[in-house]
Amino acid sequence: MTLIAASAVAADDFADVRNAAAVDGVVIIDSRPIGDCRAKTLAGARCLPAADLLGPHRRLPDARNLLWLLGTLGLAGDEQVLVVGQDVVARDFVAGLLHVAGQRSIAVLTEPVGRLLEGGAATGAGRERGMIREKVYVTPMRDDLLVLRDELVRMHPLPMLLDGRTDAEYWGETARASRAGHLPGAVSLPALHLRSALNPSAAQPPLPDVRDVRPVAYAHDPMEGLAYLTLLVAGHGVPVRLYAEGWAEWAADGALPADAQSFPERATRNAGPEVASRVDVAPRVDFMRPETALAAAFLLVLVVAAFVLGRRTARRRTA
Repeated sequence: MTLIAASAVAADDFADVRNAAAVDGVVIIDSRPIGDCRAKTLAGARCLPAADLLGPHRRLPDARNLLWLLGTLGLAGDEQVLVVGQDVVARDFVAGLLHVAGQRSIAVLTEPVGRLLEGGAATGAGRERGMIREKVYVTPMRDDLLVLRDELVRMHPLPMLLDGRTDAEYWGETARASRAGHLPGAVSLPALHLRSALNPSAAQPPLPDVRDVRPVAYAHDPMEGLAYLTLLVAGHGVPVRLYAEGWAEWAADGALPADAQSFPERATRNAGPEVASRVDVAPRVDFMRPETALAAAFLLVLVVAAFVLGRRTARRRTA
């Protein structure tokens, strides 16, 4: 499906930047693992690893716990922040969650922070979160950006849906959930392609026409979904809402419709990856080889002979 290029620009309060020097007077948020941030980061940066914002199986925190956590980092929501990192998905996830939480102004540095640290930027030890809140996070959440599954199910007709997963996942060729495929009518707009297009010299992908509609984007799960939100809004200026739980939640409910639907086949026990996709495997029958049968018969004869000889010997002793 060919899409019309969007004329929208990135939101004023949420945008990518290519040079940290272009943003002055900001609070720097380092999204790398805590050990890396604590050891060395940009001068004055605060550590907010993506892992701190996720529960088991990449579950998002509830609003109360999220705002309390941001307060332990010394954020009230009215600051201008610059989110940096090394892993682009983790960086964009942190930026996207801050945006949904209501952070007033967010810039996302597209250059890996490791390159800046090696290039002579002013560095220091990262500042970790406190045990208690330093500030109360007071900025209202942008919860209107989020679409819940039940809300999406009730929408008739469905809005324009943008699928940020790989083409193989979209077409049901590979699966990371209980079934493969995509939401009905969704348009494939992979995050990998959009990220490559952030390079000024790269060819720009077709973007949706959003003049009369606000699309709903989704990816595999909340972490990848919020990173996809950042990529679309801050990177390419496409104003979208987000079905944050993504395909993983939708696929778990087998009653919900899907296009290009397929089901991953059960893996055979102890099978290698090359044969782990068989479903109905006949039970294995191990037929005994001739030489094995002969050896077993000979052993049986010896056991019987020893038993008979032992009984005869016992009778003679008792006679």
